[in-house]
Amino acid sequence: MLPAHAIGRLGFRRWYERELLLGHGWLIACLICGFAVFALLEDLSHSSAGFGPALVLGAAFAAGWITCYALHRYLQMLLRAQHLAERSTCKRCGAYGRYRLVGATSASMIVCCRNCGNEWTID
Repeated sequence: MLPAHAIGRLGFRRWYERELLLGHGWLIACLICGFAVFALLEDLSHSSAGFGPALVLGAAFAAGWITCYALHRYLQMLLRAQHLAERSTCKRCGAYGRYRLVGATSASMIVCCRNCGNEWTID
């Protein structure tokens, strides 16, 4: 599904910038949780008997799940932004990212160049 509503409201360049910033925020969350997994697993080897090891193992599992989810979101956002960036150059005048949204469906967007008025479809 394309982010037509956000691109129509913000414009492609602002949407692209925000998409990259949010994506890299997910990457930072992935790295922090990945370090937390290793720290918790190291603490597991030093913990005593009782419920302590089970809690540490549960926390390590949760941090590992968040790490995988954050990596998935990062890659998903980065690939979607790259996919749309590759299709955001006007074929007639060569302007990059200077278009307005004319119409949209769930699978494609019809855009019009702000410089020359050329229309094309981004899918």
